[in-house]
Parts: sequence; C-alpha cells; structure tokens
Amino acid sequence: MTKASKFLIAAGFGALMAVGVTGYAWAQSGVVSQAISAGTVGEQADGYLGVRGSVSGAVRAEVDSINIKRRAAYTEQAASRGVTVQDWAAAVGCRTLASRVKTGEAYRLPDGVWRVRDAAPIPLPGYCAT
Repeated sequence: MTKASKFLIAAGFGALMAVGVTGYAWAQSGVVSQAISAGTVGEQADGYLGVRGSVSGAVRAEVDSINIKRRAAYTEQAASRGVTVQDWAAAVGCRTLASRVKTGEAYRLPDGVWRVRDAAPIPLPGYCAT
C-alpha cells in the first residue's frame, strides 16, 4: 500500500461511513449469522468474510455470495476514489475489525491467524488509519 493510498483511504473513511458499503454487501442470512456467532465464519483484515474450520455448503455459498457483493461495492468505491480495490477493501477491513467484530466472534489479521475477540480492542494492522 503506497503512502498516497494510505492518505486517500484515511481521508475516505468519512465518505465510507456516509456512503458505506451498501447494506446488501453486509446482509447475512441466519445461517451465516449463526456461523459467525459459533466462530466458524469471521471478518478478515482484507475486507471479506472468511471460513474458519468446517461449515456446511449453504454457509460457504452464502459467504461466497456476500464476498462477491462486497467486491462489487469495493470496486465501485475504489474507482471513484482512485485507489486499488485491494487497498479499499483493506481500508474497509480495518474499519470492520475496529467496529463490527463483537466479543466472542472470530477474525483474521494479515498474518493468517484466526483469533477470537475478547474485551480488548483488536490489534489492527499497521496500515490501518488511526
């Protein structure tokens, strides 16, 4: 991630919250919500949902569907801001880890290790805007 990209992404967080990743990109079925609560699905630093362990085909299909919708939203938002899709998705991932992952839910940082959130704040990657 370039210094310019970091600046644009940090500056874009206000717009992210105003425009947001549209609701359809965050919408989850009951099976995905249950999998998140069970810790078998979680948010990742790259801005996408990930599967931790074994899940049913229905859960995997729903995770894939949500991620496709997220990618479409990220692509549109990145293009309007002149940053890469990967950088924009990572910026959203930072915001998601900081604000959406609840105690007891799983998350994965760029080191590839799955963790379960406790009462402490999630240690965000160095590229996240503070």
